[in-house]
Amino acid sequence: MNAVKYANKLLFSLTLLVVMALVLSACAPAAATSAPATEAPATEAPAGGPTLEPTPIVNAFGECDDPLILWHGLTGSDGAVFADLLEKFVADNPDVCLHSEGIPWDTFFQKYPTAVAAGTPPDMVIFHAAEVNQMASQGLMMPMDDVIFNDGTLNKADFNPSVIENITFEGKTMAVPFDNHGWLLWYNTELVKNAGLDPDNLPKNGAEFIEWAQKLTTDVNGKHPTEDGFDKDNVDIWAIDFTWPRYTVPTTLWQFGGDIMSQDGKQCLLDTPESVAAIQYWHDLMYKYFVSPPAVPGKMWAGDLYKNNRMVFMWEGTWTGGFMRDNPDVAAKTKTAFINSLAPDGKQAVKLDSHIMSIPTGVDEDGVAKAKKLMAYLANNGAFWATSGQVPAKLAVQQEADVQAIQSVADAAKEFNEIGRTTFAHKAFIEIQTAYETAVGNALASADADVAGELKKGCEVIQPILDRP
Repeated sequence: MNAVKYANKLLFSLTLLVVMALVLSACAPAAATSAPATEAPATEAPAGGPTLEPTPIVNAFGECDDPLILWHGLTGSDGAVFADLLEKFVADNPDVCLHSEGIPWDTFFQKYPTAVAAGTPPDMVIFHAAEVNQMASQGLMMPMDDVIFNDGTLNKADFNPSVIENITFEGKTMAVPFDNHGWLLWYNTELVKNAGLDPDNLPKNGAEFIEWAQKLTTDVNGKHPTEDGFDKDNVDIWAIDFTWPRYTVPTTLWQFGGDIMSQDGKQCLLDTPESVAAIQYWHDLMYKYFVSPPAVPGKMWAGDLYKNNRMVFMWEGTWTGGFMRDNPDVAAKTKTAFINSLAPDGKQAVKLDSHIMSIPTGVDEDGVAKAKKLMAYLANNGAFWATSGQVPAKLAVQQEADVQAIQSVADAAKEFNEIGRTTFAHKAFIEIQTAYETAVGNALASADADVAGELKKGCEVIQPILDRP
């Protein structure tokens, strides 16, 4: 690629990724979301004032004149564990020092392409597997095959094959997986027992779950949705909540046999009968059976409901391990399990993603060598990272005794390896993601929303994106 074409490509990437930054952390209209601990919200200014740019979390480890520069978005509770791991790396590798910046994701996706375009990239970045295809298509990433895989430092066969497929672009492996993360079922065994149900024998399909949900949901007067006088506007205990659409939507679509788009990336599938049935199920949970709070802005976050003994089944991420660690009284009555199937036939599926390690385009040989050493170290020392609640990316590390001793991590590792799927890889990933989240948000916005109609509108936005050359 000549210099002019390359510069133009990076300029386009910069413009597009600035737009991406505005939507990455945004929730779909009219649908409340809950973000993981690694998705730190922007700092809010006083009412009526401008939004303040979040301050990066900067850490220096070791002392030298030319440190390894690392940028990442691990700014939540798992960020503290990550900082400890970096400190351990420097202690074990005294010839390397590093400068780490934890940057909230919206700011990260502005700084990253800007730095590459300016010729001043960090030596290494960490973001998500789901975004790799788009980043790679815009020339922002260096292929990793010759850097770390072909010489045997790491072996692609040691990682979840779905993740490896998702980070492969035009036949080249563009990153190294750091962890696997995604939805896991967290449930309150005490509330299950109080309803006369067995916490060790969970519902197997969507119909069974509705039966459970109606017994678990209770209004402030102690009545259930099946009883006369149930007050749907004053529910005390909910059976379940529609949590972060970015994980809940693909998981439910796949369970019902639907999807957002076809595997070849040519056809929108959001309006197929299977996809409509999946979103209609959530609509019915909210507005027909009254066992899930309506997905409207301003509702209480699922974790707060759960923490206050007001929700039984919580679809949340592996990062919830940190939440449980900080709330031992809640953890004492919580169990984890494979995500429960809502499909009529009990089909199982769950979305997983991965924090991935990458070297930006333009990093010099010395920076590549230092990044390679850190990547290998982080991949091989995933057991320490597991204490954050995340699943180590290397399959062998997942089986280590220290990892298996953390029940939620052990359960999530098994779940991801057996039924986990990564979401679609597409060069317009963020644009498509925004479109489907908007469509689903509108479909769940009210009791009289036309689910099929809103999903059809979603495809009317997505299909032209897929049709682009």
